[in-house]
Amino acid sequence: MVSLVKKYYDIVVELLTQVLRDEQENIDKASTVVAEALENDKIIHVVGAGHSAMVGEEMFYRAGGLAAIDPILDNDITVHHGSLKSTAMEHIVGYAEILLKHHGVSAGDVVIVVSTSGVNQFPVEAAIKSSEMGAKTIGITSVKYSSQLEPKNKFGKRLYEVVDVVIDNHVPRGDAVLEVEGFSTRVAPVSTILNTFIVNSIVAETIRKLVEKGVEPPVWISSHLPGADEYNRALYEKYRSRIKLL
Repeated sequence: MVSLVKKYYDIVVELLTQVLRDEQENIDKASTVVAEALENDKIIHVVGAGHSAMVGEEMFYRAGGLAAIDPILDNDITVHHGSLKSTAMEHIVGYAEILLKHHGVSAGDVVIVVSTSGVNQFPVEAAIKSSEMGAKTIGITSVKYSSQLEPKNKFGKRLYEVVDVVIDNHVPRGDAVLEVEGFSTRVAPVSTILNTFIVNSIVAETIRKLVEKGVEPPVWISSHLPGADEYNRALYEKYRSRIKLL
């Protein structure tokens, strides 16, 4: 009998392969958008509700990651401050716009919106309002999954329909991918693995583009490396007034 660990591994590898095969061009487009923003000293905001908020956490203050990342980690949309509340807040009209303004989203910035289903009010509103504020938008979503769902927002749109760059994370409907014999509900979700692969790929390509242009990328280094405190302190001072969680 093949273990569930092996089955899960095989499915994750297959999905990562699909992303690699089908989304490299879109990841490249996204990295171009991010690189151009950083050249102009702009901020990269990352927003998602529920578990999608973890993508912002992954990108923020990360060794080897960009310092200009502003994760919009509001307590009301993250599951560790109330799972049912987080789900309910995704449907509140106007809430995403309030958070974007609170985080100072402005013209020339980039807003990465993460939502696998891509149909609720919060992510769609976040993308639309970011565009109205003059920011470029990148959406990470499951296009096939989303297309099978009816929009649950006042705009009647899906995330992939309202952003400048779409990256399909290829997450299957329902997110969980394993069937356990004798149990009717699938287990083992894959969205976080795929989403973090995508955003770290965007970061890597962004840094490569900046280096090729002779621009010094603002990248955190591990605090355990020599000279890290002084180096990171300079980045902290540069961005502390524009990134709330710093």
